[in-house]
Amino acid sequence: MKNNTTNKIKQKSIRIIDEIETVDDELPIEIDFSKMKQIENPIKKSVLIKLDSDLALHFKNSRQLNKFLRLQLKSYAIIN
Repeated sequence: MKNNTTNKIKQKSIRIIDEIETVDDELPIEIDFSKMKQIENPIKKSVLIKLDSDLALHFKNSRQLNKFLRLQLKSYAIIN
């Protein structure tokens, strides 16, 4: 009886190990991203800054102004 129980435990453990080894962790060849939802970045915040009209004339939109300011900050960091 004891030997039979030991054999059953061994068989179960072998089956479990076989199941673990057959799990495929690789990504599929194709992934459909069309069903995914885009979420807002909770950290990103907008800030309203008022520019004088003579300065605002130099920029087409806020993206261009942001790019300019980032470049200026990088230049400033290099100089100092």
